[in-house]
Amino acid sequence: MKQEQALKFLCDEQLGKLARWLRISGQDAFFKNRLGDNELIELAEKEARIVLTRDHKLVKLIAKKGLAYYFLTENYPALQLRELVERFQDKIRIRVFSRCVECNLALEPILKEEVKDLVPPFVYKHQDLFRRCPGCKKIFWAGTHKSQVELQLKSVLGEIYDKIHEELWNPIPEKG
Repeated sequence: MKQEQALKFLCDEQLGKLARWLRISGQDAFFKNRLGDNELIELAEKEARIVLTRDHKLVKLIAKKGLAYYFLTENYPALQLRELVERFQDKIRIRVFSRCVECNLALEPILKEEVKDLVPPFVYKHQDLFRRCPGCKKIFWAGTHKSQVELQLKSVLGEIYDKIHEELWNPIPEKG
């Protein structure tokens, strides 16, 4: 199957909570508080990002530049996420905790032995799969928070969740 280029979003300053949920669900979502319209447009152009906004004035500026954007009609982050996923469901794949929720970088697998002194002993004892952010070096694992997030996403997205969800935290079968 041919791998399509992943969508890259840029959330305006009103959409910080949506940006966090997009990152949690594995989407490349740039967000920086107090980013001016001109800086935002420049970044969208430079990085070929789809601007997400609820700002009519910003839409006019983006449209003049011929850049990609999506105007969200929903007010609440969960509903915004559903609206966006419904709109782009053919191009979005939900990969829970595959990106750093702070840095927005794709997480990289890391060997269990390498995290021994970086995670609590209980976590080390009971978890086998770990990922690390290449930017901030934060360590991630599939604890109970992952299943809770997946329940929330499934509740918000409904049937679409099952169609576009890809599990990244399953152990890799050993070759033998």
